[in-house]
Amino acid sequence: MSSHGSGPIGPTQLLLMLHALPGVGEKTLAALLREIRRSGLSAGEILALTPDETIQRLGLKPETADHLYTHRRALVEAAAETARALREFPLTVLALDSATYPDRLTRNEPSPPPVLYLLGNAALLSDRSEAGFTFTIAVSNGADQAALSRLDSLASKLCAFGGIPVTGHDRAPYQRMALAAQRGGLPTVYVFDRGLRDCLGPRFDRPPFASARIREAAFAWERDLAISPFRIDDHCLGANNRRRDDLVFALADRIVALDVKAGGAMMEGCRAALAAKRPVYVAEGGREGAGALQAAGAVLLPADAGEAARIVAGGEARTDAE
Repeated sequence: MSSHGSGPIGPTQLLLMLHALPGVGEKTLAALLREIRRSGLSAGEILALTPDETIQRLGLKPETADHLYTHRRALVEAAAETARALREFPLTVLALDSATYPDRLTRNEPSPPPVLYLLGNAALLSDRSEAGFTFTIAVSNGADQAALSRLDSLASKLCAFGGIPVTGHDRAPYQRMALAAQRGGLPTVYVFDRGLRDCLGPRFDRPPFASARIREAAFAWERDLAISPFRIDDHCLGANNRRRDDLVFALADRIVALDVKAGGAMMEGCRAALAAKRPVYVAEGGREGAGALQAAGAVLLPADAGEAARIVAGGEARTDAE
């Protein structure tokens, strides 16, 4: 069936269109995609449904079904524009059932995003590549300069051991991790709390924060990887920060708690990883969360950054639960 004058709609364009539906969060979208796979409905058949049929066959809420029906043309055109960007740039959109969806997310995240946008060097997350191990360093908000300097030193040494930082772009600790890799011309995996185009500009080539722009003129597609579960033009909302942090922890092979507050998001991420028997390390000092994490089974690292990096890089970990 025709997509209302714009040619047939393929699976990717349908995915983009459904992801753009207002009021459809990750859980609803995941359920919708499962039902479409189960029913075998094509994009053309879905667009031909009346609102009542959409409610009955796909389980959408009435207001969402009405929007899909009354705004079909606009949704199709917007999806077509995004599909053109996918062809023009090293940009990919993946559904959860895609063969190339990152294995780390399906292993480590209880609710992996049903749709994921990737830009750049996706091989960094392949379990079958020679890229090395991924890591993140957990530092709670309000860290002092001494903690950030320790982060610089440890991140730089982990990168030298082949580590790939998994980080964000709009917190000082995340930026420090990215810069540690950038100084050596080494790769970084970014997880954004907004859409890729919103963060990287109309041609997806703007370095993601001011300090990175000082060092490099453009986002290094061939070296780095940017990931977002949000539509490419979405702005940041408050809840996005927590979702970004969840994905940062899920994508990291090794987690180091450097300076974490008890009860904060960084500590909760470390605790969840420990509960899943993943490698978690804790540095001496820092705020009160360090002692609690060590008691929960995190491996205490020596004060020397070089020796600490060697232990983390080698995967030398145990937990009290093992």
